[in-house]
Amino acid sequence: MKKLLTLAALAVITATSAHATQTKQWFNSATYTDQDRTFDNDALMLSSRYFFAPQHNSGVWDDYGYLDTDSNVGLSYYNDEYMNRFSFAGEGYFSKEVFVVGRISDLGEADDHYTYGIGYLYNDKLKLSVRRTESDLGADSTWLKAEYNHQINDTDYLGVTIDTDDETDNYTVSGRYFMHLDAERYISVDVSHHEVDLGYTDVSYNNALVNYYFNRNIAVGVGSYDSDLALQGKYFFNDSYYLTAEYIDRDAGDETSLKFVAQF
Repeated sequence: MKKLLTLAALAVITATSAHATQTKQWFNSATYTDQDRTFDNDALMLSSRYFFAPQHNSGVWDDYGYLDTDSNVGLSYYNDEYMNRFSFAGEGYFSKEVFVVGRISDLGEADDHYTYGIGYLYNDKLKLSVRRTESDLGADSTWLKAEYNHQINDTDYLGVTIDTDDETDNYTVSGRYFMHLDAERYISVDVSHHEVDLGYTDVSYNNALVNYYFNRNIAVGVGSYDSDLALQGKYFFNDSYYLTAEYIDRDAGDETSLKFVAQF
């Protein structure tokens, strides 16, 4: 809990010196998660992602559209009681339509688990890609992904994603609906269904989260993660800095997280 309060205090201090801009290219976050279970496991994740073209928000300061259609690179660090690793991911466009993707799950053991692939963007609406994941820890696999964005107007959209391995043993179907209500009020709805083949058994679960934006500074969300209650709150200091607090009432124990985002 002390780490959560420290992260919140640093966020407040940093946000006081921000200056508003209309577009962003560099997105950074620090997330601390406190898992109150039989075997407690606190986790820290730091991430940074840079786009090589300006990104425009959809009316709220944490939504920049459904599809990523510009070249970008990202670096993340994750630490908990069981692992400590740096990861890298990137997406590069050779033209307006053709792009490549790559990911290294652990830079300390880059040869053990990595992903590479190629994709095609059609009319800024449909994004298709095929990826190959190679790992010394398990069987290699090929993944197919389709993302579609239906832009209703300047702000509202409906996005759908299907991501599956080539044998459809593991797949995710997800969707997001974003709508401007009036003035500074918005609503977002995120849903997903997951099927995971663990070898000895299959796991299936659903997630859903609804966020209501009262104004540019405050948003509140409620949902369900695998049938567990989830509550979320966001406070935006300005367009560059914001905090997200989340509580999940899991069967195995409560989970609380705090994320600070800085975007420029």
